[in-house]
Amino acid sequence: ESYGMPAIGDAADHRICQLGSAKAWLHPHINPQKRGPSLRDALPAAKVGLAATARGPWGYIASSTEELKEAMHKLRGELPCGTRFVLKPSWASGGDGILVDVKEEQLGSFEFPPGGQHTAILEEFVEGSGESPTLYMLGAEPCGPLADQILAENGTVNDGNRWPSILASEQLTQTCVVAAKDIQRVWGLRSQWGLDFVIDRNGAPIIVDLNMGRPNGNFSVRLWESRFCQNLYLHTSSWKPPAGVTAEVFFTALKERGLAWDPEALQGVLVYQHFQGQSSAYVAASANSWETVDSYVGRLQELMV
Repeated sequence: ESYGMPAIGDAADHRICQLGSAKAWLHPHINPQKRGPSLRDALPAAKVGLAATARGPWGYIASSTEELKEAMHKLRGELPCGTRFVLKPSWASGGDGILVDVKEEQLGSFEFPPGGQHTAILEEFVEGSGESPTLYMLGAEPCGPLADQILAENGTVNDGNRWPSILASEQLTQTCVVAAKDIQRVWGLRSQWGLDFVIDRNGAPIIVDLNMGRPNGNFSVRLWESRFCQNLYLHTSSWKPPAGVTAEVFFTALKERGLAWDPEALQGVLVYQHFQGQSSAYVAASANSWETVDSYVGRLQELMV
């Protein structure tokens, strides 16, 4: 409870770990004395190279630079020669602080926050097919079908979603849902949470991130879409409005170009976050087709230039 009001959902101080650092649960700790349960225990049947089941990337968490170096040495002995590695702060989100193809000499300069309570993740870099589906969950049930993530900066930054997925098969969807339900049985979450995947070259979905402790980035758009009797195709993304471009100025520009959301035609652009000079969010939506959505996105990007 906070200020005498009951909270709805899951407490941030979860019995397994802080929900904001849940991605650290993907891997065991490199130090056996600090080791607790991890995704490897929840999905024990998943092995590298199998397409029939979901798994996490092979890796370890560490609490110091020395432990990071130890983790790299151990991973080099466990994975094929030439495997590249990714370093992730377990406390960050949205791709902040991620180092792709990290080298051993870079580990020594990695800085942990003060207090000794944070960990970092060193894991294999998954050589994927380019597909990166994401699954939103409400407790133990999927919140609709998979979405396709829009990735930037070498796949480390999520710049939005396209929902429902264009690429995901029914088999892939069910494989991802089964993995999510297995994870849910361990965590017992009641509110909204999610999983991000990368599809590897064998066609297996690799769980690369756990999103817990806050509503996922596009959840508000999913709730908005659920108000309509007809399903919508949704393309969400972000941009930084220049200084001086107020919400009123931008909305007027959308209307003048015929881009603003039309509730009768069920198509158009809706800006749901607008901050001058800071990351802001919008959705291009249509009940018609992806072609209609892409037309709006193309015209919108011309306006943003």
